[in-house]
Amino acid sequence: MIEWRWFSGWTEAEMVPRLAKARTLERNFPEVSGEMTLEAGWNQVRSESVLGHEAPGQPVPGSLFERAQQVLETFDFSDPRIVAWHFSAQEPLQGRTVLLELRSLGQQLRYLCGVRVGGTREEHGETCSVYGFSFETLHGHIEAGREWFLLRKDHQSGAVSFHIEAAWRPGQFPNWWSRLGFAMVAPRYQRAWHRLTHVRLRELVLKHPELVGQHASSGQLEHSGHEVKTAPVQFYAQRAHGRRETQLEEEIEAMTRGHGWTALGMGILAGMRSMSAPTLASRWLARTQPNSEDRLARFMAHPWAPRVLGLLAVGELIGDKLPMTPSRVTVVPLTGRMLSGALAAASVTPERRRGRRLAVAALGAVAALASSWAFYSLRRTASKKLGVPDVAVALTEDALLAGLASRLLPTFEAPTGRVVTLPT
Repeated sequence: MIEWRWFSGWTEAEMVPRLAKARTLERNFPEVSGEMTLEAGWNQVRSESVLGHEAPGQPVPGSLFERAQQVLETFDFSDPRIVAWHFSAQEPLQGRTVLLELRSLGQQLRYLCGVRVGGTREEHGETCSVYGFSFETLHGHIEAGREWFLLRKDHQSGAVSFHIEAAWRPGQFPNWWSRLGFAMVAPRYQRAWHRLTHVRLRELVLKHPELVGQHASSGQLEHSGHEVKTAPVQFYAQRAHGRRETQLEEEIEAMTRGHGWTALGMGILAGMRSMSAPTLASRWLARTQPNSEDRLARFMAHPWAPRVLGLLAVGELIGDKLPMTPSRVTVVPLTGRMLSGALAAASVTPERRRGRRLAVAALGAVAALASSWAFYSLRRTASKKLGVPDVAVALTEDALLAGLASRLLPTFEAPTGRVVTLPT
């Protein structure tokens, strides 16, 4: 049922029949929670922030926990500059169908998609209280997946925290350019919305109690989106700026790239600098799979491997700038780069079937061959025909290599800002 519009949204009269239609739709994925893993192609997001502290013990009326619960029930935690919610409050929360208005490009491009509250939790135990719900995407949504929003109060310390946990992958698209645009900018918008959700919830419960539990507007339907001053939607710089604004205690984002894309990327790295791909693979495996049952992965993850490969990579970076260094496209260096790409690609793939792993290794080798010739030609053109100093061209290639390496494998961003990779 997905629809899109430029420059304007949908009137309430237009949304009423669309919401009725959305109630007839099923979710657009068959998997249950335990099956929505990185290995199965699902991207993972998890975060936690502390909203504040209140008196120890179970939540009481008017407490921070209760105010946050009311914000969740009205869906007002969502930043309306990115996602606005339209629904009927007459429906029970469990099973409630909601229209999401997804806004991008300065709110000029909008998509209308359906989701449903799939599960709810309300628990008051001896040590903590928990409240929240999940929503599941319906047929016609540009994403497929499930997302949980949970409040938790520790009865001993009085700390009230907010948790988000999601598993998602691309869904259905109305046209080719939407699919292309989603691949290019959607992860940044998702990250911006995800982090601003923590900011907005804290702002509402701590600074705007008069808005808590109130719908932004109400008629035939209810709508989320009170105007609350928070950080701008700067999705190009959201990773750096967003952490300070959200005060996240923990954030994990693991994006599945697919075996083919990872192998291709490893091959390109090997073609640029032969030791870069195995060094990256070794460091990644040492942090994420040090005790892997796979012999190749375990060998690459051995404590000495990242150190040795790292020293070789540094030596290569220095030697690459020396005039006596042989061309990368002569037989021996080119063969070495292909073997390097094959080794790195095969070691980081979770595939254990011999045929599939050989195919991944072959892709890494071919990518290394193509990359070697491509960057050799570019470097030769820049230095010989355009007169750019060879050292400047080499340093530019180093910068490109660093950028590709930083985005190639899934990462874990700890509260300290330290970046650690997650398994694919």
